[in-house]
Amino acid sequence: MQVDAFMRVPNKCEKKSSKGMKFISALFFSIPVIFIFSILIACAVSPTAGASNGRLSIILIDGDEIYVRSGDYYSLLQDYQLHVKGANSEGNRVWIELCRDDTSIEDAIVGEGDTFIYSNNSTEILNLTVEKIYGGADGVLVKFSPVYQYLNPRLPMPQTPVTTPDNHSNNNSSPPPVFENQAKGFDMPILLLSMGAVLLVSGIFAGIYKKK
Repeated sequence: MQVDAFMRVPNKCEKKSSKGMKFISALFFSIPVIFIFSILIACAVSPTAGASNGRLSIILIDGDEIYVRSGDYYSLLQDYQLHVKGANSEGNRVWIELCRDDTSIEDAIVGEGDTFIYSNNSTEILNLTVEKIYGGADGVLVKFSPVYQYLNPRLPMPQTPVTTPDNHSNNNSSPPPVFENQAKGFDMPILLLSMGAVLLVSGIFAGIYKKK
């Protein structure tokens, strides 16, 4: 009985099919990696309350209270000053003015419960509320609370204060608090660790596929 020997010739279609399967496997692996990486970025860089409603994420004064007498001013960061120019005869409304480098920017007449907002190019810079107006023989004392100041990106970044800044001699306000230069809600170490972990896992699986 004669047996014919046949040599199996590699099929080009099988080679293409094998390459296609490897590509599909790599694609299916890449999808969850990209998905996990996106979740990690979303967790590391989350939107903050300061970034909503047109506000900046870098907060310089975060809900503090300040006191200013009529005829005096309070020195804010980035060279802003909040002046209380005077009060009406009843002592229930005051004229306040926001200045920078002794130049008037915006003013308003406000009473208890009123909110004063200053924005620059649709970016909110200052937001404060008149909580209480105390009358007296020498004028009025105004309590502003809460007070929020946001970084104006068009101005130089203020340095973290080391000592108590010198406000006006009769200013009864407390100094602005030390602020963080980093935006709230952003954790750079977590982001870097997440990226490193994803790249490490991707490299391991890429090596396995290459050996195959």
